[in-house]
This record gives sequence, C-alpha cells and structure tokens, in this order.
Amino acid sequence: MSFDSSCPFCNIALTNPTLALNGPRPSSNSPGQDPDSTAHLILSTEHVLAFLDIMPLTRGHVLVAPRRHFEMLGDMDVQTSQEIGKWLPILSRVVTKTIFGEEERHWNVVQNNGARAAQQVPHVHFHIIPRPSTESSRSPSFAMFGRGQRNELDDEEGERLAHSMRVELAEEAKRIERDEGVVLNPTASDSKRRGKL
Repeated sequence: MSFDSSCPFCNIALTNPTLALNGPRPSSNSPGQDPDSTAHLILSTEHVLAFLDIMPLTRGHVLVAPRRHFEMLGDMDVQTSQEIGKWLPILSRVVTKTIFGEEERHWNVVQNNGARAAQQVPHVHFHIIPRPSTESSRSPSFAMFGRGQRNELDDEEGERLAHSMRVELAEEAKRIERDEGVVLNPTASDSKRRGKL
C-alpha cells in the first residue's frame, strides 16, 4: 500500500487497524501516542476510514478518506473509489441520524482537490457536514471553509460523538443486511466479500 509518512491521514491509517462495525474502539488518545495518528474513528475498513474532523465546521463534521495515500480524487484506483462510493451514503445516514435524530436532515458532502480548491490536507477526503437549522430561516449559513469559523473538537465530546456514531453505524449495517441482503463486514478480506456485495 502507498503511504506518505508526512501525511496526518496516512498516520491515522497506519495506527488504526480495521475494526468490526459493532466492536469496541480503544481510546484514541493513548499516552505517548503521536498526536497526528489519533482520531475519533467511526469506520476503519481495509480501504476506507471515517473520523471526526478535529476542526469541525458544525457538530458531527466527519471526514471520509481512503486508507491508501492518494493526493487527489483523479488519482484514486477503481477499487478504492467503489469502496468510498459505497460508504458515503451509509455514513451520511449515520452522521445525520446521530446529529438530528428524526428531525429533518440537511448536510453537505464536499470534496476538494488542490490548494486553489481549498484542500488543506493533500490526501483525498470527503467532508460530511451536518447543517443544523438557523434561528432565522431567511439567513441560513452556507459558509464552508472560511477562516475563523471553526472551533477545535473537544476530545471528550469527540469520544462520545464517535461512540454514538459507531453504535448507529452498527444499527445501519443490521438494517442494510435485513432490508437489502448486503453484509457489511469491514474486517473481511475483499475476496471473501465479493459474492455478498
């Protein structure tokens, strides 16, 4: 696999193995662990990672990235692209249900390529950004990546939120298996899963 040791997302990938959808998640901030490798993980598969943004635009802002290092979307291979495409709608449902419950749900899915397009980390990633209602329906906030709009994620809140999303993801996986007959198992190798997807 291709990794870049200077890339924070590659460091997260290297220090976080694949996890079962309903398995326990070890603490993301172990003593002595490199801060660039810590993450509030929601999903960790052979090809895809999902974790909370450490400088969220809104509560529940999640990043979805390939495990391998690809700088831009056009650099990704077909298999990784298929895996990202499979998980984006599932994670969108999980994130928005966790944040909004049964309320009306609005969110952005954003992906930037290159510095002129506001890409901050040169590793392909998608943003799932919940959009809560505003007090004034006449002036909703659509600000995306302006400076000064982000606050650092509190570690305790991040752990609680990531845990809630992992629980919701396990429930969503059960629903998909029941309603669609598809088994989502991020710890199984692709050769074992091909017949089930």
